[in-house]
Order: sequence, then structure tokens, then C-alpha cells
Amino acid sequence: MKGSHANRKSTREEMAHATRVIQEAYPEYDVVWGSHGDYSGGRAPRDHTLSFRLRDHWGKYHSNVIWVQPDWLWGITAEWVQKMVQRGTSHTLKARPRKPKRRRRR
Repeated sequence: MKGSHANRKSTREEMAHATRVIQEAYPEYDVVWGSHGDYSGGRAPRDHTLSFRLRDHWGKYHSNVIWVQPDWLWGITAEWVQKMVQRGTSHTLKARPRKPKRRRRR
């Protein structure tokens, strides 16, 4: 690191551990790793932030992008992964439905 302000990168061992934990939580899906550069550069909380998504063998994604700091990779659990995926991919309507527009009388 160049200084205390430098962002730490993840190691191969951390990535392998995190991949194993994610596959333990969702064995039917592949883990697709990404970074802030994969999403137009402006979506990650900071540089070197990692993200993952779950993809089936047909190529369809089954999760939103889940962001993970490199410092947190050793601490993630299968329960945490399931919680984050469920929180980000809820199929319930989150916004209030719009009221139908009223027609004006003439």
C-alpha cells in the first residue's frame, strides 16, 4: 500500500473463501464476480469494492448486484449471503401502486 488512504485489494484466498461460502448458500447458481468498473464506474461505494451476482447455467441472473468490501470477505457467511440476496431481489412490489387517473368531466 502506498499510504493509509490506499484501498486494499482482495487476495486469491479471500476470493476463493467467499466463492465457496456463496456456493454453499446457493449451490444451484454460479457466482459472477465484478467490480466498480463493470457498472460504469460510479455505482460502487469506493474503489476496489467487489460485487457478485448469481447466474444459472442458462445465463439468467437470479440476484441483483451485491457489494462487498475486500476487508469483509473472510467474514461473510452463507446466512449473510442469503439475507443480502433476498433483500436485493424481492419480488414484492416495494412502491405504492399508483392511483388511477381521474377523468375530467366536460
